[in-house]
Amino acid sequence: MNDTVLCKTNEIEYLQFKKLLEFQDDLIHAYTLKTYGIGFKKYESDNIANESYEKLCKAFEINKECLIHPNQQHTDNICEYNKETSIIFNEADGIITNLPNMATTLTFSDCLAILLYDPKNKIIANIHSGWKGTTKRIGVKAAYKMIKNYNCKAENIICCFGPSIRKDDFLVNDDVKEIFENEFREVVKKNNIIEETEYSNEKGKQYRIDTVLINKILLKELGLIEENIIDSNLCTVCNRDMFHSRRIEGEKYQANASLMMLKGTK
Repeated sequence: MNDTVLCKTNEIEYLQFKKLLEFQDDLIHAYTLKTYGIGFKKYESDNIANESYEKLCKAFEINKECLIHPNQQHTDNICEYNKETSIIFNEADGIITNLPNMATTLTFSDCLAILLYDPKNKIIANIHSGWKGTTKRIGVKAAYKMIKNYNCKAENIICCFGPSIRKDDFLVNDDVKEIFENEFREVVKKNNIIEETEYSNEKGKQYRIDTVLINKILLKELGLIEENIIDSNLCTVCNRDMFHSRRIEGEKYQANASLMMLKGTK
């Protein structure tokens, strides 16, 4: 956790990235912990998510009406909110905006949060990238949109990876392994992305896949620089006491949340 700071109020705990805190006059960001009963997945049987959003807003003095939260479905759709022509999807797993006071939020239970920020042009991208999103390159597509549509330069974009399931615990079978091999053939050949294990289940042999490394390699190929790609190095499975994990919690799992918002004048 050398690159992150653990913050807490009486009602909520969250992580912040030291690199992004350099720009705290312009940017609000956070990745929540599960402590204090915090969870952001909505179930009809309880009010946990609504209460958690209220506590998150209170911690950062955000008007709840400013919350932006798309219907996440492991897509590569990215909503764009700007002064000219906003592009909105009914289902999306990413948000880009250059507008202040738009509290972009996404939820995670083992999937990877990719937080992108260009401090020169003041553009944010809040991205949800599970293994399906990774194969669809949603993180790279978001960074590319920042470059193409908002005049960002790749070398100015800061990228922070939140807690997620990591390679040691991300066990898959041949069906998922083959998807990654076909989609990232050259990356897999040159890097230690896929690893055989001695484990098996009812579907057969199991493998480990490093989705965080794939995202890092793809973003560097786009032009992001090493020092601007910061990883929390936190596994949601290993740190189940801190974060919600679908693999640990099972069918009725809860979710962590990422928050990114450009500050406006009050």
